[in-house]
Amino acid sequence: MNEDNKTVDVMSLKQNNLETSLALYNNIGKMKKSFVEKLKLDLRINVKNHSRNLVLRNMRVDNKYEKFSFGNVKNIGIICFEFQDYYNKPSLGIRFSGKYRNSEYANEHKNRINSLLNDSIQNKQFKSSNWWVAKDRFEPFNWSSSSTPWEMMKDDTMATKILDEVLEIYQILVENDYEIT
Repeated sequence: MNEDNKTVDVMSLKQNNLETSLALYNNIGKMKKSFVEKLKLDLRINVKNHSRNLVLRNMRVDNKYEKFSFGNVKNIGIICFEFQDYYNKPSLGIRFSGKYRNSEYANEHKNRINSLLNDSIQNKQFKSSNWWVAKDRFEPFNWSSSSTPWEMMKDDTMATKILDEVLEIYQILVENDYEIT
C-alpha cells in the first residue's frame, strides 16, 4: 500500500478524521495565502535593510499566481520572482517588460544575458522565452506537494534565499553595464 492510500485510509477511518480532513483541505488556500503574505513582509524588510538600491514591487496578476519584481533593467524588463501556478513552480530571472518583448534587440538581450548568467552562476540553467529574457526554476520548485518551501517561509529563510539569488543576478548585470533602477 502506498503512502497516498494509507493517508486516505486514516482520513476515512473515523467521522472525526473525515471532518478534520475536509476542514484542512478547505483551508489550504488560506494557509498558502497567509504564508505568502508573510514572505512578502519578510522580503520588504530584507530589501529595505539592504545596501543595494532594490525596490520590491508586488504585482498581483490574478488569483492564480503572483510575481515580485526587484528592479527595472533599463530598456529590457524586470528582475522577477514569479509563480507559474497557484503558489507553485516559481521562476526567477529577468522578465521582459511588455514593450521591450518585441523590440529589435530582444534576441540580442536574451543571448547575452543568458550567457552571462549561465557562465557566472553554478547549478543553474537560465533559458529564454517570449516573456523571459532569462529564467530558471527556483528551488524548491514543487510547492504543492512539499512542505520545504512553507517551512522556509515559517522560519524566515525563504526571503533570504530569494533575495540572495536576486542579488547574484543584480550584481552580474551591473558588472556588465546594465542599468538597474
